[in-house]
Amino acid sequence: MTNNLEKSASGWTVGEIHARLGISTAIYQRLRLSAQHIAKIRQAGISRIELLLKPDSFDYRNLFQAKEVLEECQKQGVKIVSVHAFLGLPYRFKNEAERKLVITKSLSMLRFAEESSVPNYVAHFGCGEHTKVIVPELLNRTDGYSIKLTTENMGALPPYVAIVEEIGSDRFGLTVDIGHPKDKDGANPLVMKEKARQTLAQCGNRLSHLHLHETFNLAQKRDHRPPLHKDGIIQWGEVFAALKDVDYKGELLFEDGRGENPEEWVRMTGEFPQEFVRRYGNNESL
Repeated sequence: MTNNLEKSASGWTVGEIHARLGISTAIYQRLRLSAQHIAKIRQAGISRIELLLKPDSFDYRNLFQAKEVLEECQKQGVKIVSVHAFLGLPYRFKNEAERKLVITKSLSMLRFAEESSVPNYVAHFGCGEHTKVIVPELLNRTDGYSIKLTTENMGALPPYVAIVEEIGSDRFGLTVDIGHPKDKDGANPLVMKEKARQTLAQCGNRLSHLHLHETFNLAQKRDHRPPLHKDGIIQWGEVFAALKDVDYKGELLFEDGRGENPEEWVRMTGEFPQEFVRRYGNNESL
């Protein structure tokens, strides 16, 4: 019989999770991101990061800071698997000036990401008519780039799956944040054992990237907490079973939305592979 510390009921091994384990630098969003933060992430056994492009934390236009962080990633063997675009852009633009602003700023961030050999770009492009304007233009104007653009869900998943299918580009996909889906009653289906697996599996091959984290009491709207917290209610076994269902090949990346306790986040993310398999390492059917 396979040791529980080696393989989970959903088919994930400690080694497989560890090899794809990542964390967003959003954990340091209240600080100026530096080489020492990258070193701390690597010391915790995490080898992948998402760079949050937040000017007061990491300003990609600051050549000195960008050089410091990128060189430390190379030194530590940390791969930058994604960048998260600046959150303050008017993606739901109301006029031509706002549309041009989104395009101009997005192209600048995409250029930085492409030149840094980053494979994924995460933005709050949405899933509406404005998305059909912004995304195709960015795809056209970055023709020849290898980076993949993704839209992060800020609600129920079906409209986001639909917009990815409608735009129909192999350079456009979906980033699923597991704290954001909501049913019609306002509840997150990923905290319900009977719904979680089916909900995530509906993304199929449109799923390009993940933002993982814990959530607590939904009435308090508290999400983006460290994984496998003792009071957390995300159905992790079902979530990871769904990732197997859709043959997800991307990173298992954890994202903090508040930056309140980066040390705890780094520690608990680093411990996730062993803790997940310890919790779900049995022969029960999911």
